[in-house]
Amino acid sequence: MDLLLAICQGLGLAIAAGLVIGVVLPPIMPSWGAIAGAAPLGVLACAAPLVGADEPLWPALPVGLLGAGLAAAVSRDIAAGAARRQQGAGEVNAQAPVAVTAWVVLAAVVVAVVSTFAQPASLVAAAALAWLALSRRQREARKHEGLRVLR
Repeated sequence: MDLLLAICQGLGLAIAAGLVIGVVLPPIMPSWGAIAGAAPLGVLACAAPLVGADEPLWPALPVGLLGAGLAAAVSRDIAAGAARRQQGAGEVNAQAPVAVTAWVVLAAVVVAVVSTFAQPASLVAAAALAWLALSRRQREARKHEGLRVLR
């Protein structure tokens, strides 16, 4: 059971790292760039609790990659949307608004602290990020649905 708790704690720390990396990168960065930037930090953040619990390190690779990658992609998408709305229909060259960055970093701190003391809570955070990513993708697909049926 200690291995599962250490993995859950590592997942929470990887999600926190991914959230921060995804929001501080420029909104013009593609999703794969945010995932590539967050993946090494996610693996390191996930490995830290495993080393502290004297558990094997191999779970840190897939859990850290998935947790940080998902969090970075979602937070980059949120930051890019906020920057797009702030500038209007023009090109997105600026950083995300400071308030959005602050809220995402605060959420990352909360996820990290809660997953340190209540390790299985990171599973809820991962599920919430997956749901948010799926719902944003579905909303984006429906956005131009009416234009496709006009011929």
